[in-house]
Amino acid sequence: MTDVHIATLSLGSYNGDTHLPLVKVPNGYGGITVLESYLVAPGAGTAIGGLLVTLTDAGTPAVNGTIGSFGTVTTAAGVPSALTVSSAYVADDYWIGYDQTSGTVPAGTFIVMSYVMGKAA
Repeated sequence: MTDVHIATLSLGSYNGDTHLPLVKVPNGYGGITVLESYLVAPGAGTAIGGLLVTLTDAGTPAVNGTIGSFGTVTTAAGVPSALTVSSAYVADDYWIGYDQTSGTVPAGTFIVMSYVMGKAA
């Protein structure tokens, strides 16, 4: 049996000027494997593009890799937009963050991410 975890990560109202650190993968536990993720906005009609990325440092975030892309999404209230996962494994001690490629994230937007501890097959 696999122990699946679910995290809700708030984007607030984000304008994409820099990468936004969301959560840190703890050191010493073998990293995590992202199973799936969704971007959910409370309002409709805003076009935004975004990536779920790994970051090397939260103080001065530097993109280390891409977990996946949400593509360009036109938001619909409460309708989840799926992440296309390209590299699911995130090693210990990295941050998971959001990198906006276009638009402005509406206030109240969040990401739901399902993951397992360690490197899943």
